[in-house]
Amino acid sequence: MKHKWHIKSLIFLAISIILAIYILSSSFIKNFILSLNSLSYLGALISGFFFSFAFTTAPATASVILLGKSSNPILIGLIGGIGAMLADFLIFSYIKYKLNPDIKYLLKKSKIDSIKRIRHTKLGWILPVLGALIIASPLPDEFGSFLLGISRYSTVKFLILSYAMNSMGIIILAFIGKL
Repeated sequence: MKHKWHIKSLIFLAISIILAIYILSSSFIKNFILSLNSLSYLGALISGFFFSFAFTTAPATASVILLGKSSNPILIGLIGGIGAMLADFLIFSYIKYKLNPDIKYLLKKSKIDSIKRIRHTKLGWILPVLGALIIASPLPDEFGSFLLGISRYSTVKFLILSYAMNSMGIIILAFIGKL
């Protein structure tokens, strides 16, 4: 009976991804994110939030670059990092507390336990490092948060890492806008 819950939550995840693709196929969200430039530092916070999601990374990146033209790139990064950290925390929490048991169940059932083996070897450090690099890059943060969520990374460490890496990535993009 317990496995039905795991399958239901994975189906819910798939439906939410399909819904997100449908919503973002219109230009409304993209135009909204790009219009955040007029809000300056509040726009940086909101752009930072959208910087973390796969379907909104590109317009949020463009918004950060445009914000860099008219505002302080360091402040944009520090404020945008807060927004990105909040978004990453939502992803991380969902993966760590809701999806991780489902993933463990599927790995157990499918006999694919390579992630579990990596996590318990000397190479176990590679999952959080790879996750941190993905979070710092302009790539969507879901996979980085996934790697940190399954690697038993503590929530406090995750929040610090997410803020630092996202702020650094956003600062770099804002400086590109200054050029």
